[in-house]
Amino acid sequence: MLNKHTVHTFYDLLSSYGTLASIQKLFECEDIFETELYESTLSGQRRSLADSYVSTLDLSKSNDLRKLFNVIEMFYLENEENDYFLNDSLWKQFLKLLERDGYSFDNGKIKYENTKFIPSEIEEIAGQYNIEHVEIDWQRALNQAKTDPEDAITATRAMVESTLKWILDDTGEEYKDSENLNQIYKKVANLLKLSPDQHGEEMFKQILGSINGVVTGLGALRNAYGDSHGKGKVYYKPSERHAKFAINLSGTLCIYLLETYMASRKSQVII
Repeated sequence: MLNKHTVHTFYDLLSSYGTLASIQKLFECEDIFETELYESTLSGQRRSLADSYVSTLDLSKSNDLRKLFNVIEMFYLENEENDYFLNDSLWKQFLKLLERDGYSFDNGKIKYENTKFIPSEIEEIAGQYNIEHVEIDWQRALNQAKTDPEDAITATRAMVESTLKWILDDTGEEYKDSENLNQIYKKVANLLKLSPDQHGEEMFKQILGSINGVVTGLGALRNAYGDSHGKGKVYYKPSERHAKFAINLSGTLCIYLLETYMASRKSQVII
């Protein structure tokens, strides 16, 4: 997610180094189009034009955010030979604002500096296969880890459930809304041959049994520390470290489940 100040600084850059025609081309080449209903309150034709395009994006979603990043990267390519642009204090300020938002600009590409959380690949997989609910739950967990650990923990459990249901939906397997997380996981585990009783070797039984324990543990963690249940008189509020633990654990689990499913889908055989 980009801060409003960061986005508006990019508008200023477009206003300084672009024309109305070039701004239109930048956005529309990325399949970003204006809507007639939106009226920008920003001053200047070029700034308001850019704002009208960005207003059609939901920057909390990784796919839409990536579209804007593509526009920024293309804008940079068009100006990378311009020494005045590269030395402009406004461009340098924009880079610092990107860094503040958790991103880096390296070799013409914007990258998310996910230094606190191990399984950053979940963003790429969810974006590639348009797994919207997993994307939303992941970003919610990341955004809330520091300020609202309870909600972050709840989001990690939701992400696991969203991942399991997406796999079942994609294969046409039925499930009931009343089924709990463990029941849904068992269906996916059987589908992907991840149940311990589907393997003879003790080592695989132990590993796969541990995955089942992770699913159970995440559900218990959410019940104990998440914000989806009422609290009793004695309640210990979770800290950021609890949220980080849940995020890394659930992210790693979801990556494994999705990559296992994608591999099986490519081979047309569930393994």
